[in-house]
Amino acid sequence: MSSSATRSAAPTRLPSRARDKRPALAVLALLLVLLGALGSALIVFRSSERTEVLMAARPLEQGQVLTAEDFRVVEMAWDDADTQLIGATALDNFVGASALTHIPANTVLAPQMFTASAMAPEGATQVGVVVPSAGRPSEGFRVNDIVRVFQVPDQAAIGGGGATEELVEAAKVVHVGEASTTTDMVHVTLLVPDADAAAVIAASSTGTAALSVLPADTAPVVDWRTQ
Repeated sequence: MSSSATRSAAPTRLPSRARDKRPALAVLALLLVLLGALGSALIVFRSSERTEVLMAARPLEQGQVLTAEDFRVVEMAWDDADTQLIGATALDNFVGASALTHIPANTVLAPQMFTASAMAPEGATQVGVVVPSAGRPSEGFRVNDIVRVFQVPDQAAIGGGGATEELVEAAKVVHVGEASTTTDMVHVTLLVPDADAAAVIAASSTGTAALSVLPADTAPVVDWRTQ
């Protein structure tokens, strides 16, 4: 038999097909989807971890000594390692502290907003003053107003003449009482030098105290310590 016949009688081998890589890619894609879903679930789980923190229950004024009623507890997502908020369990640590600045109601509170030290500087005191309508501006007073304090002679208080005496050149208003519905008196608390406190109290007790509001950028004679 010829060699050519032998070659023609040998079985013909079909070329092998390249291995299909699509199943491996599908598995990889599935793994990526599962990892993404796991990451999303972890984020949702972390964001659902809620912690009780302290919030201002009402407006807090600079220098105000705080009571438990000034705080309320709310739940919010919070990392325990975050030191910028006050956890509800720390409430007792802040009762009796003083606000370093004005804090609006419903503000989430941070430790930096308060001090445990007395804010009135040495040589200063807070004095309550009763001011009749004749001795105050018609628009009234607000916390942090700077006022000049006078004593008005009795005859001037009822419409007569007479000179007035300046008691404090520039005092800071640290509290304004609720307006009375039965009298024309307004109660305010001023931060004044110790040396002027007795004269201011005397004018208040006789109804001869008068206050004028100064420009907002006026520096008070004494001010809160904020450090």
